This record gives sequence, C-alpha cells and structure tokens, in this order.
Amino acid sequence: MIQKFTKNDVKKREIFILLSVIAFLTFGYVAGNLKWITDFQLILDLFAGIFAFFIGSLALLRFITKRNSFNFLLLAIGFFAVSLLDVLHILISLDVFSDLFVIKNTEIFPSSVVLSRVFLSFIFFLSWIFAREEHKEKNINERFVFLGIFFVFSIFVILISVFSNIFSGYSEYIFAIVMQMIALGVYILTLVGYVRSQGMYYRNFEFWLILSLTFAILSQIFFLPFLNIEYYLMLNLSTLAKFLSYLVLLHGFMYSIYEIYKSEEEAQKELLRKNLILSETKKKVEEAYLILRKEKWEMSKGKACADDILKDILNKK
Repeated sequence: MIQKFTKNDVKKREIFILLSVIAFLTFGYVAGNLKWITDFQLILDLFAGIFAFFIGSLALLRFITKRNSFNFLLLAIGFFAVSLLDVLHILISLDVFSDLFVIKNTEIFPSSVVLSRVFLSFIFFLSWIFAREEHKEKNINERFVFLGIFFVFSIFVILISVFSNIFSGYSEYIFAIVMQMIALGVYILTLVGYVRSQGMYYRNFEFWLILSLTFAILSQIFFLPFLNIEYYLMLNLSTLAKFLSYLVLLHGFMYSIYEIYKSEEEAQKELLRKNLILSETKKKVEEAYLILRKEKWEMSKGKACADDILKDILNKK
C-alpha cells in the first residue's frame, strides 16, 4: 500500500488530537459554572442517535460504492443498531411506554445508558480486526462479516445477562459501572490497535476514526463516578463526548465519500486525457499511413514508367 502522508503530517494530526482532548477537558473544568449545560442531555442524546443513523447510512453507502472494505459494512450495521438503542433510551427516559409497560424510568435508567455504549465498543473492536486483515490484503468473505456481527451480538447479550444476574442484589449503578468499565477497556484496546497499525500514514479516514475513538474513551471516563465532578454534570459531559465522537466519525465518512468522488473525477479526467492522446496518435498514424501509401503508389508508378522506357529501348534494338 502506498504511503500518502509523511511523518510530519501524522505528527500534526496527533497534535490536533491532543489539543482537542485538552480543549474538551478545559471545557469540562469550566462547565460547572454554565447553567445551560444542565438541561441538554436528552437533546444531545437525540442528536447522537440521529448522527448514528446517518453514520450507518454513509458507512453502508461507502461499502456499496466500492465493496472493497467489509469494515464499513460492519460499522453500518453497528451504528444502525446503536441509533435504535439511543432513541429507545430517550423514549424510555420520557416515559413514552408508560401506558404499555408497567416499568419506571428509574428502574432501568443506568442500564439503558450502557447498552449502546457497550455494543458500540465491541463493534469498533471487531472493525479494527477486519481492517487489520484487509490491510494485509486478505480477502474477507461476507459470511465472515455476518458471523462476526453475530458473535459480537451474542457476547453482548451474554454479558448483559450474566452481569444482570450477578448484580441483581446490588444497586443498579454497579451494573452500569461494570459494563462501562468493560466498554472502556475495549475502546482502549481498539485505539491502541488502530494507532499501532499506522493507518494514518495511508488513509484520511483512519485519522477521523482515531479521533472518534478518543472522544468515545473520554465519554466512558466521564461516566464513571471516579472523578470529583457533580453527578449530572458528569453525565452531561459524558453525553457531550459521545456526541462529539459521533460527529467526528460522521465528518470522516462524509470526507471519505468526497475523496472517492474526487478520485473518480480525477480518473475520468485522466481517462479523457488518455483518450485524447489515443485519438491524436490514431490520427497521426492514419496520416502517416496515407503518406506512405501515396509514396508507395508514386514509386510503383515511377517503376512502371521505367519499365516502359526499358521495353521501348529493347524493342528499338
């Protein structure tokens, strides 16, 4: 694979990621004094769910466009599921299903927050495995992709079931914290894997994916109650980091599709240029052929005249 970016380019991007983290942490430090931040968690969750749906759509479009990376198919299916879980969490928080089910928002609140985060962490991890195999130029069968998705979903369901039973006698927040710790660990492993693969030297999309994973890790950290931060502010910052993670990845997919469009445009221009050169070459060959044919005809005509003259001389003798 051809290296598109230099070490200096990658270093600039790494500095940008570091500055983004510092800017977010600075905002988190001063956010306690902002009154408007206390009431926008559900709004951010709504936009995050919408963005997740758009990411799934763009990932599917990116896969259909070239069909050269099943990693995008995996991300598409994963984000469609995550958007559904995020919207479901919002509806539960608003007690939309209170007339259908005898269930209170407070009974499932931490778990409803956890579901999409844990599921998405496994999707990202599996996407890194697929990307690593594809970068080694190995062919991946579609069945392997769907088998991987089924495996992730099975692990997800098993973890939810097992840990729900283990912590059934404890506070509901213990279950949420343990699941978030698992998601945090998976996110960190995925980020380390993508960084070690040095994909930023070859693909623009890899940079946006790593930046998205960075904000996803920040979202997990702010959700955990180990920081000396007010509870609702902590949830809001966690939701904001998740929103930024989705937003960054959405931009990455849009830019990736734009790159495909530009590359196809350049390919069309190159094809037109080659066709023009071919047409000019063909025209010159035809002209050369006509000139050669004319010269040959004149030579044959001259030879015929010489033969006639020679015959006349011989006849006179």
